[in-house]
Amino acid sequence: MLSRIIAAFCIIDDALQALGYKDDPQAKTPASAILTLAILAAMELGGKHNKALALAKDLRLFTYVPSPSRFNRRLHALYPFFLPLRKIAPSGLTHLLAQAWKNLHQAQAYALDTFPLPACENIRAPRSRLFPDKAYRGFIPSKRVYFHGPKLHLLVDDGKFIHEVSLTPGSLHDLSSLLLLPLDLPEGAELYLDRGYESHFYGQPEGLPWRPPPGGGGDCAHGHP
Repeated sequence: MLSRIIAAFCIIDDALQALGYKDDPQAKTPASAILTLAILAAMELGGKHNKALALAKDLRLFTYVPSPSRFNRRLHALYPFFLPLRKIAPSGLTHLLAQAWKNLHQAQAYALDTFPLPACENIRAPRSRLFPDKAYRGFIPSKRVYFHGPKLHLLVDDGKFIHEVSLTPGSLHDLSSLLLLPLDLPEGAELYLDRGYESHFYGQPEGLPWRPPPGGGGDCAHGHP
């Protein structure tokens, strides 16, 4: 964890310098440290900023760790850096960090799965303002229930690092992630899928033999050529 925090700080600090960003002379904590603490909270502590600040104090990561209220004000002011940043990071600092980690960490096992994100109770679906379209009306076969909201498609490695992500309306089938995600896997890696991705429409891809995991569960593994 510590090595990833240091790597994130170095990448963020170099990116801010390349953008010509300068901290206020009175600021006790640099902007790169504020953004690193936010990344630490998201990666290791479930998004809890208070725990990230406490951990930074215990590990003495920075010379000065701000209070939670001051940290929130600084983070809100730095929010534009998570958005596309001209030629340095066209998709934002988070995308830049993801690409750097992806290049440094080549896993051999990946998992692709989809799960729903209900936005409201079914009875309130016709009045939903976030997702008013009927395309967000989805069905969960395993639970035999309907939901209203988007679906999240994730490709993660054996180290719980998210490599690719996509959001689709809830009515789309899980197989849509095979078309929407680039699935850029290293040579020889295994991709684990559940049975919902097996389809006569796609068939078994040529050169991608699959085998059930130990225990005969609902997942299957494809070897990436």
